[in-house]
Amino acid sequence: MTDIPDGALHVVATIPIDPAKSAEAAAALSELAAATREEEGCYAYDVYESAAAPGTFVTVEAWRAQEDLDGHMATPHIAKAFEVLGPAVAGDIAIHPLKAV
Repeated sequence: MTDIPDGALHVVATIPIDPAKSAEAAAALSELAAATREEEGCYAYDVYESAAAPGTFVTVEAWRAQEDLDGHMATPHIAKAFEVLGPAVAGDIAIHPLKAV
């Protein structure tokens, strides 16, 4: 894991998926994570499935700056992932930029 410098932009996203389609979602999100980790400005990008709420996927991210996150959202690998995830989404996707307390 890369050391994450102070001042990095931390983000958590929750992606609710129809549990019947979680295997396909997991594969698409794993591929997305691998490609994202290669992006300029990405310090960390990990994907988890909630043990308490099957079908709820969570990304835990760290970025150099908001501009890097914005660029990430426009990448071909995001578009590819959402081709798979789109029909499986079972609620609102929530993206949470975080601030330290």
